[in-house]
Amino acid sequence: MQLSDSTSSFSASSTTIEQYYAHIGDNPIASAFQKKAAVHAGMQVPNLDVTRFQEAFRSLMDQPRSGKCAAYISIPFCKTRCLYCGFFNRFHHKDLETAFVDALLRELKLTSNDPAVTSGPVHALYFGGGTPNALSAENLRRVLDAATCYLPLANDCEITVEGRIHGFGQDKIDACLEGGANRFSIGVQSFDTNVRRSMARIDDRESVLQALERLIATDQAAVVIDLVYGFPGQTMEIWEEDVRTAASLALDGADLYQLNVLPHSELAKRIAQGAIEPAADMARQARMFEQGLDVMEANRWKRLSVSHWGRTTRERNLYNQLVKNKAHILAFGCGAGGSLHGHGYFVERDLERYLDSVREGRKPLAMVTARPETDRNVTGAITGGFDVGALNLQQLAALLGTEILDQCLPLFEQWVKAGLLEQSGHWVVLSRAGQFWNVTMAQYLLECIASLRESTLTPAMGQ
Repeated sequence: MQLSDSTSSFSASSTTIEQYYAHIGDNPIASAFQKKAAVHAGMQVPNLDVTRFQEAFRSLMDQPRSGKCAAYISIPFCKTRCLYCGFFNRFHHKDLETAFVDALLRELKLTSNDPAVTSGPVHALYFGGGTPNALSAENLRRVLDAATCYLPLANDCEITVEGRIHGFGQDKIDACLEGGANRFSIGVQSFDTNVRRSMARIDDRESVLQALERLIATDQAAVVIDLVYGFPGQTMEIWEEDVRTAASLALDGADLYQLNVLPHSELAKRIAQGAIEPAADMARQARMFEQGLDVMEANRWKRLSVSHWGRTTRERNLYNQLVKNKAHILAFGCGAGGSLHGHGYFVERDLERYLDSVREGRKPLAMVTARPETDRNVTGAITGGFDVGALNLQQLAALLGTEILDQCLPLFEQWVKAGLLEQSGHWVVLSRAGQFWNVTMAQYLLECIASLRESTLTPAMGQ
């Protein structure tokens, strides 16, 4: 399918499409759009009525699933509160830890015989939060053992324990490895001591490097780190040194993420109060994005997605790919989010309510969303495709129908003119500028499709 093949009437949908056009200029990576459209594309979906949560969830769990599946286990505790983080739940407390882990094991058992769990393998298991390695070594092992017992993990299941270097002693590392973990994802964010301290990170550069070297030396699991660009006070030189440091280590993978200053975060509050300088603007973040690409490419790291890089064959980045492609996600633990059969659901964030629900034998649900299965497939094709830098137009036509896709083609053509895309056969491939704006483009394409579908249905309903 060629972009110029569109035979639909562009004028009928031009108003809908033009609002998603990019600015055409000399520097599209910095100026294609005024701002990022969303933190994650495709997350704006309607909620079910609260009185229907349990009924809807029970219906989902009674249906066998097909296709790929992952599981997410959320540990709600943190030793400190990082300024930029939007996932903080509560500070760690030893007594609460034991009560939570006891409840988590009961929650895992609660649905272990349901068709949505037993009907196929779980290809990736991710322990997030929060800070999973805030748990004691004993409780880390208990949770890992329970997950192995109650979930049908695939033989090659990617089992990730997310954490921070601070307090990640050898006893906890051993407990994770003995419990089956084969991947560690460590939130370094920056190696620069001043940047780290300004964001309420604890350890200095040398402590981080020494701890990473100890973890890598176990040589029994993939070791992956997150780096973030755009922090207040993080100059281009500091960011380049961060990436060069990561590229020089014997890591298996690394994520280079753009900072999102979330409105409710402590960082946003302090910037608004003038207590800390503003984060990098979009133009400087764009330069940092390109600088990261240059360093990783020069060191021959392999690009696994727009943000993720692999150095060795150990690193698969499987969980993240499954999430982007809207696979089924089984969710457990305080604050976890999952999806089944096109519906999203969220586990209760409030620990006391979470404990009460599990004690009463109920899934501790905070929200259930509704989305038709066809929309799940379309969303997954778009977010998953843009995440790896290319979108398959033939696949999209099969999911959408050629009429809707034809009406989207002028948008693709405009993005080509703006320097965000190029066509290669039946694929559209993101340029570097397109890669930087991939979340915004995915969100805009999904909104455009929704508007076109609505405009197609409205006349028919009025007949």
